[in-house]
Parts: sequence; structure tokens; C-alpha cells
Amino acid sequence: MDQITDRDGLKLAELLDCVQDAPDQGRFEVARRIFADPAIFELEMRNIFESTWVYLAHESQIPNANDFVAARIGRKPVLVTRGEDGQVHAFLNSCSHRGAELTSSKRGNKRTLTCPYHGWVYDSSGHCVNVDAQPRGGYTDYFTGLSHDLAKVKVGVYRGFVFGSLNEAVEPLAQYLGGSAAVIDAMADQSPDGLELIRGGIRYTCRANWKMQLENIDGYHFFPVHTSYIGLILERQKKATNALKTIDPTQMASLPGGSYQFENGHSMDWGLMPNGDDRPLGFQRERITRQFGPDKARWMIDAVRNLVVFPNLLLMDQSSSTVRIVHPLSVDQTLIEVYCVAPKGEPKAARERRLRQFEDFLGPAGLATPDDQAVMEACQRGFMASRRPYLQGHFRGMTHVTAGADDNARAIGLAPQFSGSDIDDETFTHTQYRQWLRLMTQAD
Repeated sequence: MDQITDRDGLKLAELLDCVQDAPDQGRFEVARRIFADPAIFELEMRNIFESTWVYLAHESQIPNANDFVAARIGRKPVLVTRGEDGQVHAFLNSCSHRGAELTSSKRGNKRTLTCPYHGWVYDSSGHCVNVDAQPRGGYTDYFTGLSHDLAKVKVGVYRGFVFGSLNEAVEPLAQYLGGSAAVIDAMADQSPDGLELIRGGIRYTCRANWKMQLENIDGYHFFPVHTSYIGLILERQKKATNALKTIDPTQMASLPGGSYQFENGHSMDWGLMPNGDDRPLGFQRERITRQFGPDKARWMIDAVRNLVVFPNLLLMDQSSSTVRIVHPLSVDQTLIEVYCVAPKGEPKAARERRLRQFEDFLGPAGLATPDDQAVMEACQRGFMASRRPYLQGHFRGMTHVTAGADDNARAIGLAPQFSGSDIDDETFTHTQYRQWLRLMTQAD
């Protein structure tokens, strides 16, 4: 097969040319085109978002029977529900009759969902329980033999995180997560009762390609982009006593850090911080150390961690703890959902600090999110401004990369494919773009 085409006729050779992956030559280049070409974006929706596992929701958002929460797979609306049977279900939010969305609500609790157009009714497991009375409907035998249920989405749940796929043949979720599952474990293990997403999620749009969100976990951009926040921290340190306790980034550059590349495009970076006891989990250091030992406790409390679960989930355990969901809307526009995530049953003082730290840095009125969106949108505008086909943004740290686990990973039980030795390295993106290329060039 020498050509893979979507409706715009993209050739296989064009796609292969988008990622130049030659580490033996010291080369890893990504084409500007993949951030700005509408034809590539359309193929991404089919070959990536509609073919693999996509993060949908957290079980804490649907604790009771008949709870539902809205989600997305690419541009397709999805409902995630807790059925009467207590099981998690997902289906496309589109009536089988004329295709209308069943609800525009973000979340709720309903034993049945009624289509607003013609009144077809579905239960919380997606089964159609009422069309209209026959024989008055005059339906044919063919229609009667059809399934009127909602289109199911394959569901997988790991440690409370709910993923969905439109591909029935997709690999098991645990296999897909690979080594990144151990990073999720370190977050979920913060409480014996698991995690909960705190009510009051944030939604905003960014005028930049969705893949920019996945790249933006690098430590390299922190000091150039977030100078206002760093200045604020320095001022707070002068006043000390009643100032909000936050991560002290001024000493992090001299502390250990690095990055890991896992299977299937998942990656993370990490860095030790000097004041772990000022983080919410620091309130539980004694319990965490007793339960998991000093190495794992240090990793859970004193290390900031940013995990990308390809293609649309970021778990950011740093200033507060955050679940960030990436929804592509078009080649140059992305919808982002952000939730503060917390261990269930944490001390009241820890919960208060978690919320204040979330508002301070990662919320829409905080000092991180607006800065990040501004520079990502600047990148998007700049993608059209150069005759050079490739970006030079994926080289930093290539001489630091080692195959397999480094000493830190071995000490805490991680099994990455590759390890990097600096939080400022950009090599964590390599696994993202290798997975991107694999999925984009797969046969139909």
C-alpha cells in the first residue's frame, strides 16, 4: 500500500515526512504543517481520536445510579453514565431517530433521557425504552427489527479514570497505559479511598492546535513565560507569615529532575522541589512514608510531576493537582477542561490549601494559564510565518536520553522506555510524535 488517503487525498509519503526521527543522527524534527494543515487535522480525528483510548471522565463525577456527565471523543459528543446496575457506560450523545443531542447539560442525574425533538426515551444504560405506540406509528417490519439503542462507546476504567474508544478492537486499557499506569497509581494512592474531582470545572478555548497542550509540560518554558508568577513568589517570601504557601521554583533548577517516555505516546517530566511540606500532600507525610517507604513518599510529596496520557489527558501534580482534558475543535482551536483533583478524605487544611494553590496558578484567573495560552497562540500564528518546514523545538536533551529506567525510576518502580536527566529537556515529546506517526499512517 503506497498511499493512505482521507477525503483530502493525503499521501503516505507526506505523512512520513512530518516526523523526522533519526536519533542516531542526532535528529528529531517535527513539521510545522502538522499544527496548521486542516487535512491533517481531519485525519487525526479519524486515525487518532476515533481509533484509540481517549480520556472521558472520572468515576467521582458519577457516584450514583443514573448520574451522567458529558464528554467528547474528538468532536463527537459523548455521555458517560452510571447505570441502574452500578456499571459505568458511555454512548454517543445523539438520538437514534434524528440525531439530536439528548441533553446539553454538563452533568446531572436522570433515570431516563428524553430526546427534545420527538420524545424518544433512553435509560441510563443507553437502551431505548420508548419510541411511540404501535400500530399507530405505521412502522415497517424492517424498522421494528432494528436496534434503537444509543451507539455504544467501549469503556475502560483505571483507578477511577474512565476512558472510551470507538474502536471495538482497541487493545486492553491497561496494556495501552503501559508504564504510565504507575504514575497514575502514585496519584491515586494519595488516599486509601482514591481520588475525587472537585466540583466546579473550568472550560476555555485556546486558538492553537491541540498538540501544543501536550508539549506545554516542559520545564524549559517556565522561567521565560511565568516571570510574573516568579516575581509574586519572591514578594510573598519577603512577607512570609500569612502569604499563600506555594511551590518555590527559585531553587528547583539546582535539584534533581528529568523526564520519562512510556509506550503509546505517554510521557512525563518531573522535578524535586525544596518545600514539599507546603504542598497539600505534605500534611500526610507521616502516613504516606509509613505506607509506601521513604523513596516513594519523596516522589509523591516532594516531586512535581506532569503526565501526558496520549492523546488528550494531562495529570499535573504540581501547584495543587489538576486533571486537564484536551478537546480538538479545529486545526487552530482547542477546548480545554480543567478540574482540581484531590485525595478523598484529606485534612481540611490540606483541601483549603489545594484549592487556593489551584486558583493561584492553574485556574483561569491564575498566573499560569493566561501566560501559557498567550504563547501557544503566538506559536500558532507563527506556524504560517516561515519557509522552513521543520521546527527546532524537539532537540533539547537528546544527548541526555538513556534507554530504559534511570536510578530514580528504578527506586520507585517505574519502567519507562527512555529516561531524560533534566526537567528542561524536550525529549519527552518524542514518544508523543512517534505514536502520532504510527496512528496517522496505519491502514484503514
